[in-house]
Amino acid sequence: MDPRRARALPVPAQAQVDARMFMLGGDRMRALKVILDATGYDLRGARDITYALVYDIEVPTPA
Repeated sequence: MDPRRARALPVPAQAQVDARMFMLGGDRMRALKVILDATGYDLRGARDITYALVYDIEVPTPA
């Protein structure tokens, strides 16, 4: 797991909000599903993103 990798993986803003909410609530699987559904990234990328959101690492949004 490397949350810093998430800096190069754009994620829609609403998906970031939803995934962060689930992670803070302890529902890691649901957070992963939100990211996977919104982006189509592999599991490793989705996991990096969910942890980046919790650790306040900036995740870009698509242009």
